[in-house]
Amino acid sequence: MKNTMKIAALSLVVGMAGFVGCGEQPAPDDTSSQIAQSLGEEAELRYARTRDQKDIAYRVIGDGPQDVVLVHGWMVSGAVYDNLIDELAGPDYRLIVPDLRGSGLSEKPPAGYPLQNYIKDIEAVVKDSGASDFVLAGHSMGGALAQLYATKYDRKLKGLILMSPVPASGFPLPPESYDLFAAAAYDTSLQELIIQISSVDIQPDDFAAMAADASGVLPKAIRQSLDSWTGADFADKLHKIDTETLILVSDDPFMNPAFLQSVVGDLIANSQVQYFPGSGHYLQVEDPASSAAYLDAFISGLD
Repeated sequence: MKNTMKIAALSLVVGMAGFVGCGEQPAPDDTSSQIAQSLGEEAELRYARTRDQKDIAYRVIGDGPQDVVLVHGWMVSGAVYDNLIDELAGPDYRLIVPDLRGSGLSEKPPAGYPLQNYIKDIEAVVKDSGASDFVLAGHSMGGALAQLYATKYDRKLKGLILMSPVPASGFPLPPESYDLFAAAAYDTSLQELIIQISSVDIQPDDFAAMAADASGVLPKAIRQSLDSWTGADFADKLHKIDTETLILVSDDPFMNPAFLQSVVGDLIANSQVQYFPGSGHYLQVEDPASSAAYLDAFISGLD
């Protein structure tokens, strides 16, 4: 079975390359304790309460004048930004990094993982943190969420950053690849395989950290949210986004610059696609220095 999944994974890479050319803190479990210990001395852990009464953990790093909210993607938590935080943190920024429901230190309900519920998580964190005139950044599924949030709250944003984003039109997978991603919800070896095939230059320590993070995400959250981002369908709303937007991509095996230009950039009026070589889908993990440099330059250039 696993050999079949590995073949499907390799077929996915080849095929897609051709296709695209504050509530009370919940009682922590052992995994939560381990994560809390790795937050770092400079990070403040807080909890926000959503409209549907879910506790969402988020970190605040720094106290600079510019708020930046970093939204993670599928099968990981906010820890996927740790390398980027190390490069980006400084006197200019207050970084706000949530763990969306089902991941990290946040509440893990057994059901309810459509994109709209994740938007509730972002709304709660923005309100609880007091973020204003902020830059919203999202990676992968988090990029789809950032687009959806911007269609509703464009006036609240100073800038929008989309890193290897899932398009608003979704990202349907071939059946054998969909089966691989779906099975990964309950199989950590397949989670590791997906991280491997999505990466170009990931270091062993970073791979181990991502694998550990993925294993702590609620399996039902992984499985249910898969349908949410592959089947996203709100491209007709992107014309509502007037915020200046950066679409950042490296050598992602699934989403290259031309593809993202056509399905995201061409639909957001005030946007630009920025490419830099050498990393894969997890560009902020694989090359955090370059990712941070592009983010910093973009944010510095905003009015």
